[in-house]
Amino acid sequence: LTRFAGMLYEMLDERNQVFDKNLVSYAEIYTGLTGYPGGEEIARTFEAMAAFLSYDDLSDLPRNQVFSEKPGFSPIRPTVLTALSRLGEVGAEVAAYQDSTSRVNQLAALARATDDLDDLDEYVAVQVMAPEQYILRRIIQQWRRLVSEAGGEVGRAEEIGPVANPYVAGPPVVEDLFVGREDILRRLEELWGGEGQRPSVVIYGHRRMGKSSILHNLGARFGTQTVVVDFNMQRAGLVASTGELLYNLALALYDAGEETRFFGKNLVSFEEPHEQQFTAHNSYTAFDRFLKHLGRVRARRRFIVTVDEFELIEKGIQEGQLEPRLLDFWRGLIQTYPWFVMAFAGLHTLQEMTRDYWHPLFGSVTPIPVSFLGHAAVWRLITQPTPDFSLDYDREAVERIITLTHSQPYLAQLIGHGLVTRFNRQTFEEGKERERRFSLADVEAVVNAPEFYRDGDAYFTGVWRQAESSNPPGQTTVLRALAQSEAGMPVGEIAHRVELTPEETRRALETLAQHDVVMEIEERWQFTVELMRRWVRNQIRNQVFRKKPGF
Repeated sequence: LTRFAGMLYEMLDERNQVFDKNLVSYAEIYTGLTGYPGGEEIARTFEAMAAFLSYDDLSDLPRNQVFSEKPGFSPIRPTVLTALSRLGEVGAEVAAYQDSTSRVNQLAALARATDDLDDLDEYVAVQVMAPEQYILRRIIQQWRRLVSEAGGEVGRAEEIGPVANPYVAGPPVVEDLFVGREDILRRLEELWGGEGQRPSVVIYGHRRMGKSSILHNLGARFGTQTVVVDFNMQRAGLVASTGELLYNLALALYDAGEETRFFGKNLVSFEEPHEQQFTAHNSYTAFDRFLKHLGRVRARRRFIVTVDEFELIEKGIQEGQLEPRLLDFWRGLIQTYPWFVMAFAGLHTLQEMTRDYWHPLFGSVTPIPVSFLGHAAVWRLITQPTPDFSLDYDREAVERIITLTHSQPYLAQLIGHGLVTRFNRQTFEEGKERERRFSLADVEAVVNAPEFYRDGDAYFTGVWRQAESSNPPGQTTVLRALAQSEAGMPVGEIAHRVELTPEETRRALETLAQHDVVMEIEERWQFTVELMRRWVRNQIRNQVFRKKPGF
């Protein structure tokens, strides 16, 4: 008893350091009390606390069973026994965590264990006397650390698994993935923000520059008073006549209004358009009457009809499916109904649409060019494709992507997509250990891989075919010559290589520059996008231009 009293005195005297005490060193003292009244309880509680203090791994905690005594037992320190019993309950939660294979269930079990330890700490601080209070709180502190470390590992499990690829190389991007283009959106706000007549627009630019993405994000920009109607010619253009096209447009307007639920009570008097009205009778009259009815129930909302890939209209006219006077009819609608706006998007300016039937639209729409992203916008697109993107970039890697793509958004996304795919393959399929960041070497590995040009073939081939099919002739011949030199060439050298006159060469270069394919720097012409130059060079080396019709 004297030795036990000395042990308690030492603990009380050094209570600020008792958390570092090894209770096992006192085992001979407290186990020697079992022959005294209440001595067995004291011995068992100190043995338990000594064991709990020795746990330095989470897997040790489930070994602790709920501390209990036989029925009828009257403890001399009931609060200590309660605290030890509740520690046993924490161990049971840890066991549930270890038995679970679900990340959600694992986190839930660890959260319950943390809550139990917090509640127990408050109980011990109020109900338990020293020195056991200090010992128990040291145990709680130590167990908290073990549970917290396990929770951090589970929380990082999602990062340890394959990274979800956030880069979109193909379809239009929306919401967080849509970056930059503030200048274009501000211009559209200027044009469409006031009252009265609102001009229609033609958004034109280099292939895969983001024109469709701009159209898809108009709704978020202009609020509930604007109804955006998606009338993509890839889908809507699958018609046999002008009547079918106008019927499909009327359906799109009706469906867009119904989705916004603004018709309300007016819906009773505004019926869905009937196809026969457009195909069996005068389709222009039918559509004009439809717009008049829509104007009466539109509740002061305006309609913006987005016509993506509008060049397909010309194809339909050339193949006899659409009537040339359709364009003059649309011009009349734009001028008649201030709330009816059309936003065309495509590769060409209207001035490049040389057919006479395009002329009525020349004075009725405002041209808006779409070119490369600004430096800050493409930097954000690369490094922060989503708010929770968990991989980093070296600065040199980002600048290299910008240089290779000239801030072309599709190609920047394509490289980013390739980088994440490569990271996942190296880390989880090949088992390589690597940093969670991309270096200059990673970028070079992606753009030099054959699959990069295979995945981007639709873009590269599209640029080539536009140069091949548009006037003046000789554009692809000029591109073949320029592909041989990254530093570019003066007009005279290009003309000599392609056997064109300097004037013919310059006309071809100016058209290519208008389409953002080439640029002139200090009287030397070169590819605007280095990756496009490499694609052309590779096609020449592989003699693809000779094998494929059209090349």
